[in-house]
Amino acid sequence: MRGADLINPALPDELLDDVIRRVGAGGGGGAKRDLDACALVCRRWRRLERASRRSARLSASGERADEVLRLVADRFPALADVSVDERLNAAAASGSAPRSRRPAHSASPFRRRRRLPLASNLAVHIASFPLDHPAGDDGSERSCLTDAGLTHLARGCRGLEKLSLIWCSAISSAGLVSVAENCKKLTSLDLQACYIGDPGLIAIGEGCKFLRNLNLRFVEGTTDEGLIGLVKNCGQSLVSLAIATCIWLSDASLHAVGSHCPNLENLSVESDRVRNEGLISIAKGCRQLKTLKLQCVDAGDEALDAIGSYCSLLESLSLNNFEKFTDRSLSSIAKGCKNLTDLVLNDCQLLTDSSLEFVARSCKKLARLKINGCQTMETAALEHIGRWCPSLLELSLIFCPRIQSSAFQEIGRGCSLLRSLYLVDCSRLNDSALCHIAEGCKNLKELSIRRGYEIGDKALISVAENCKLLRELTLQFCERVTDAGLSAIAENCSLNRLNLCGCQLITDSGLTAIARGCPDLVFLDISVLRIIGDIALAEIGEGCPKLKEIALSHCPEVTDVGVGHLVRGCLQLESCQMVYCRRISTAGVATIVSGCSRLKKLLVEEWKVSERTRRRAGPVLSFLCTGL
Repeated sequence: MRGADLINPALPDELLDDVIRRVGAGGGGGAKRDLDACALVCRRWRRLERASRRSARLSASGERADEVLRLVADRFPALADVSVDERLNAAAASGSAPRSRRPAHSASPFRRRRRLPLASNLAVHIASFPLDHPAGDDGSERSCLTDAGLTHLARGCRGLEKLSLIWCSAISSAGLVSVAENCKKLTSLDLQACYIGDPGLIAIGEGCKFLRNLNLRFVEGTTDEGLIGLVKNCGQSLVSLAIATCIWLSDASLHAVGSHCPNLENLSVESDRVRNEGLISIAKGCRQLKTLKLQCVDAGDEALDAIGSYCSLLESLSLNNFEKFTDRSLSSIAKGCKNLTDLVLNDCQLLTDSSLEFVARSCKKLARLKINGCQTMETAALEHIGRWCPSLLELSLIFCPRIQSSAFQEIGRGCSLLRSLYLVDCSRLNDSALCHIAEGCKNLKELSIRRGYEIGDKALISVAENCKLLRELTLQFCERVTDAGLSAIAENCSLNRLNLCGCQLITDSGLTAIARGCPDLVFLDISVLRIIGDIALAEIGEGCPKLKEIALSHCPEVTDVGVGHLVRGCLQLESCQMVYCRRISTAGVATIVSGCSRLKKLLVEEWKVSERTRRRAGPVLSFLCTGL
């Protein structure tokens, strides 16, 4: 019978609860929307959905944030994963829903009575309560999460397993004590940029014996005493620890970590105060380390020698801004860490080609290599990688001015599995380097070249003919590339992402080829292409219906007409940047706003936005500061 309820009478609560849990099991925005839809079916479904909701992402920067967190804890007691980020605005926290075209006054009374479930509109609720917090020290109104709100959450959601508090500046030790007393199952805690004192960290260590992941990046207010107290109590369970830019961190903390955290697998340390002694303690005590990221300017060869000697399970190593370690250190690591798959070297000025020879000969499993600003490395360094690392999948070279094109002959010959190549500010590279890569690395999926002033059509044609799997291409300020190279790419490679910023020889003809040959394009940057016009945008609108992001800033020949063609075809568009387009007017901006129901961000000059457009799309507008 029409209108009869054929589901609820037949399904007991247990079975319906299992159905709702399966709906949300996939995670992500789609699962969240499906759960919200379940909650709108009827009161029974809303009650069961609330009882099974496992995760929530909240903004902590709105008014009455504490009250909202209390409501969240009351309505969703089964929450196990909560993320609170003071940097989020209301739209970001609640998720971007398509903007309704229906005027607010036309909604029926029935529609007004049907309220969305709280989790789908959390940030909106945060911003909608009347402001009643006391003023801050500078006279401004306080509107952020405090210990009171965190206490409500801890008491209401005692099964909490993951808690992330990002830039929650009003949280103190008192809030963490409440978490420690009530959330005994806590396994992951992120306190990035919070001002936490020693008592809070010590309480977490005493109360959360199952803690596995801890992030203390940019945490102020504590001292070595806090971290030492925490690891003494729960160090046995700790698997991942991140500490960055904490002025209190010293070798004493690292010594405690080395002494009490034998099962630690992931460690990130960035500090100006850490020296060899602290890292040696880590190496000797944490022999299960698999991922290690270090930025310790006062540490040297002795510390890295110890890592090579004791951390034989190390798989990923990132060394940043080391001013004192030499080839000797990397040699020790290469000999001791034969399972190394990922290596990042940033601004390590004392390393030479010998360093990479040690790594290449010993670490045959190396899959990802990034060299950034190591200006003493020359062509031989890359040749060693090509000869000895057949498993290489990703290679990134940033500001390596001494590496010449001939090095890529060895890469092309020996690294046939290469999938991603990033080349930035490598001034000696020319077409022959890319031809070597294309001929030998036919599995290439991502190619990114920035400021490759000697790269031209010959290289692109070779890539197009040999690398049929290419999906992402960046050619920023490759000023010798023309329509011929771009047409070859369009004919042979179905791109998803394309960045042509600053390729000033590209015309409407080249972009027409891309639009007709790459229908799956979702990202396109055509900024600073000074001779393209409306024809290019019309072709993109017709040929690239899946496009979500486009940047066309500094395109002086594009007009409102071209924008209209783009909008009519690209209905999935979410982000658009179009500053310094002199022939796009207020009408063009209004066309983007009215025609793109999924728009999340529009970067444009403020003077081009009419009052009507501002009222209609205020949250998605970003303005370029032109008054400086």
